[in-house]
Amino acid sequence: MKKTDIILIIAVITLSVFLSIVLRKDLTEDLRVNILVDGELVRSESMSGTETKIIIENHYGCNIIEIGTDTVSVTWSDCASQECVHTGKISKPGEVIVCLPHRLLVSIEGLSQSEVIDAIT
Repeated sequence: MKKTDIILIIAVITLSVFLSIVLRKDLTEDLRVNILVDGELVRSESMSGTETKIIIENHYGCNIIEIGTDTVSVTWSDCASQECVHTGKISKPGEVIVCLPHRLLVSIEGLSQSEVIDAIT
């Protein structure tokens, strides 16, 4: 191996490490919790580490949604079935909580850790 080969290998390794750090920072934006009623976005909150309690009240009924540091759950609902409350906590992008009587949908949007790793690779 010549001196230029070693310089080229070091440059490629340095560039790949730098790009992986930059891409990881750009791609790991915080996850967002979207709350929809009747298919319309009512509220969008970041899962930024602060705990938030949201009350969604409309002519269908009332729900209380708690957004934690890494989970979301419907903690109270005045619907009869309580399916949304029994769903429990969700934490991954693509997971949803649905309250059919209140036409409420709570979803997590963003890139999962595996998608970030795939994008970097």
